[in-house]
Amino acid sequence: MAEKRITLEELKPGDIVLFTPPPGKGSWESWLICFFTKSPVSHTGMVDTNPGYVLQEVPPHATRLPIPEADTRYLYVRRLEGEPDTSVVRDIAQHYVDTELPYPMSNLAFLGIYILASDFMPDTKTGKLMEMVLKIGSFAIMELINKHFHPGTEVPPMVCSQFAAACYDEAFMKYGPQYKINYNENVSSISSLLHKMIDQVAEEEKEKLYEIQIEEASILDGAKIGIEMADLYCEQLAKSIQEQQSSNALQSSGKISDSLIAAFYQYGKGVLKLLGSKTEYPDKKQATAEEIKSLLQELLNVQDAFVSPGDLLSNSINLMDMGILRYTEDDRDKYVDPKDR
Repeated sequence: MAEKRITLEELKPGDIVLFTPPPGKGSWESWLICFFTKSPVSHTGMVDTNPGYVLQEVPPHATRLPIPEADTRYLYVRRLEGEPDTSVVRDIAQHYVDTELPYPMSNLAFLGIYILASDFMPDTKTGKLMEMVLKIGSFAIMELINKHFHPGTEVPPMVCSQFAAACYDEAFMKYGPQYKINYNENVSSISSLLHKMIDQVAEEEKEKLYEIQIEEASILDGAKIGIEMADLYCEQLAKSIQEQQSSNALQSSGKISDSLIAAFYQYGKGVLKLLGSKTEYPDKKQATAEEIKSLLQELLNVQDAFVSPGDLLSNSINLMDMGILRYTEDDRDKYVDPKDR
């Protein structure tokens, strides 16, 4: 079957662009996003009025960037059925660019959500590396909370795909149902890591204590160094997973370690706080099985609210596949300002 293509000239403001991982440095985080979401894409943007630019969330805040150099990444384009005037969605995104809607300093801030939704069961080695990645995610989330939400709005900092989806949701609220992205029913698998964790904790005595290794104060103190180590731990985690794949031992039948459960608890506290949860989870060195189960259940309830790049690529009912964006460097130069090349 011939590859479906779209050109720069055919793009419309507000079109959703989904990126495969970049080559070189930084691609390990993207590889992990793809692995846990079972998708070829790891990043999302929205076409600007000038098709040579994409509005997107990248550290440290929403911004406008030129499209990548030709032939460096695959860019998949999605467009709403009925083709309403999505320039209004682009305008919403531009507002957040202009006001610098915050973005986590590391993609690991929300990688844990994708891990929990996956059916991946870590072995001992991979589980320890996952703990480190979750701690870095906690660093990034707590740093965002410390900076607080976007001034003057109720909009929390978002990952790239959530940013695009939220802009369409806002257009739906302002301008009507033609802007609503509808998703396939996301049946949360009973084999997901989050379900397995809830089941395992539920079998424990309610008063069993889990050691919480990092408290909020020390998380903030360690945020900078933790984020600086993100690339290293992402690479180690990705390579550990790849080793399990090559040895046909990807699925572990063992129990989830108490230390990994505790790391997810600490991480989940930050996620829920960022999302404005009304539930108070005290900052302390130990948590009971009952407290951890309660938090994990709340995470399960908000999990479907997270939209991954893969959801926008292949899990929506009314986003049309416009093809892969194809262009040469000469095509790109027609639209991208010389100072941005």
